[in-house]
Parts: sequence; structure tokens; C-alpha cells
Amino acid sequence: MEILKRKNKKRLNLDKSRIERMFLFFVFFGVLVVGLFYPKIGLFAFVCMTGSVLLSFYKGRYWCYRFCPRGVFLDEFVAKASFNKNIPAVLKSKVAKAFMLTFFVVMMSANAILSGGDLERFGKGVVMLLWVTTLIAIILGILFRARTWCVLCPMGTVSGVVGKKRGVLKIDAQKCISCKLCNKNCPMEVEVCYFKENGNIESVNCIKCESCRLVCPKNAIEMA
Repeated sequence: MEILKRKNKKRLNLDKSRIERMFLFFVFFGVLVVGLFYPKIGLFAFVCMTGSVLLSFYKGRYWCYRFCPRGVFLDEFVAKASFNKNIPAVLKSKVAKAFMLTFFVVMMSANAILSGGDLERFGKGVVMLLWVTTLIAIILGILFRARTWCVLCPMGTVSGVVGKKRGVLKIDAQKCISCKLCNKNCPMEVEVCYFKENGNIESVNCIKCESCRLVCPKNAIEMA
């Protein structure tokens, strides 16, 4: 009876998670499509930006996994068409992250200046930037892993740096057998085993999805 209750609870949680993710997916496309006709809706992007940074103070990049509408889109749809190839090292480098963050800041600043305080024009610029980055995310997600864009995402980088030591997963060096299943199943290609001696998986790319914990055959990984 107890086992049945646990199974039902797990199924209910999965159903809730699915509903939440579908809701975020429709929010994402709503902003992209409706934003073409009502540009001010593009300002919704700042809710995600603010939310991701604020939550990172408590739980690192958890927002990227659980609440980011674009992340949900990549997980639920792009992943089905992805070649699932390794992400090129150059895209995971600090230089690439710094470039994308600088590009984002420059584009948003230019948009603010050119809009002259007109929210309609500013919102249109935000929507266009969302479209461009989404197309890039789709292309990268198909050619490599579905969440390749998330490795480069400017807000993800900021959240990762701010929350690097927050809500970390722990790895037990005594239990770990270095099978590297955790590395292979990480959507962000975090080298989980690298943190074995440290004990804490402190990576700016970790989105707290717990994929590594779920595939570990020795239960060597757990949430702090």
C-alpha cells in the first residue's frame, strides 16, 4: 500500500511538472509571436532575467532548468531533433561566455538609446533580440546538445557566477566509481567527476536538473 502511494505521488508530481513546462512553453511562444504585433509584451523578458538572478542567490542556476521558458522549449522540442553531439570546447570557454554577455549588454544598451524612452520601440528591439537568439539556440541545439545555448546564455552566465556555491549537488568520493555516467548524461556537459575531491559540484554551467544524481549507479550524488 505504501509503495502504491509513493508511485501515485511520483506520478502526480510528474503530471504537475509537465503542466508547468507546457505553460512555460506557451508563454515563450506567446512572447515571440504576440510580441511581433504588441511589442511591449517583449518587456516580459525582464521578468525572466530578474527571476533568474534573484533565484541564483538561493539555488544557483535552478531557474534555467525549472522556470526558463526557452530552456523548456529546448528540452521538450529541440531535444527531439538534436544530433546530441558534444558541445565544442570553444563554445564552453570563458571567452565565448564573455563575448555573449558583452554582446547582450551592448545590444540592450543600444536598444535603450535608440528607442529614446519609447517603450513600444524598446519592446520591439527586445522581441527581435529574442527571435535572433532563439534561432541561434535552435541551430546549436540541433547540431550539438539541445541546451548548447544555455552554456552561452548571458543571463545564465550571470546566474551561474552569482550562484556558483548555492544549492550545489554533492558527490561522495568514497562511493564514486568514476564510471562517468554523470558526465555523459549532463545536458550542460558539466564534468561532474572533476569535482569528486572537492565534494561539491560547483560549476557555473550546473542547472540543478539532477540528471547526474538520477543516473549514478552508486547513489554517490545528492542535493546539499
